[in-house]
Amino acid sequence: MTPFDLLIVVIYLISLVYIGNRAINNMEDWATVQLDQSALKDQLTINGQAKAIALSIPLQGQYQFGKINDLALNLTNNSPTPIYVDWDRSTLTDFKGRSRRVIRINPNMIMDLSRSQVSSVIAPGKSLMEKIVAEDMLKRTAEGTLQVGSPIVDLSAARGLPADGKLEFSLRLLIRLVDSGSATDSDATTQALLCRFIVRRVPWDQGMPWKRK
Repeated sequence: MTPFDLLIVVIYLISLVYIGNRAINNMEDWATVQLDQSALKDQLTINGQAKAIALSIPLQGQYQFGKINDLALNLTNNSPTPIYVDWDRSTLTDFKGRSRRVIRINPNMIMDLSRSQVSSVIAPGKSLMEKIVAEDMLKRTAEGTLQVGSPIVDLSAARGLPADGKLEFSLRLLIRLVDSGSATDSDATTQALLCRFIVRRVPWDQGMPWKRK
């Protein structure tokens, strides 16, 4: 090998190391957000509603350290009587435990936040699919409509979490279940479904072969 060939090899190796270091430095950790399904199932079981109610809240497998601007709910009524969702008495909390009234997003977003929201009714065998935000997230535009101006939570707060650390936020969804055999919908049992969301930081190299057990 001539000195020139050796120089080319050295330059090539240096370039590989430089590119590899740049690639590693550009890799970022991410966040996971998980609904505590076990705790939710336990609540429904204790209240005797495990078969009557099915609640799902779709979440991504992983998130960048960005913002969660809304939550999508899918609530199915498997009971023989109607279920009502009381939006005004439902709340969202942030990482600091600050509680805010839930607002159901509607298509035109022209509403008076000082007024009560109409409860949603779910007929037997039917499902309700809605997107929700917290009241203090909404800002009114010059045209008079409401738009989301801040997130439910900002996941950048999880960037500095230790490997075993976590953050939590929650949804407290208040529902009214009409009693079976009742002649009117006024005879209803009120329940609060607490949905806890666990946020964790996942290191960028978590899926690398040397990290797998």
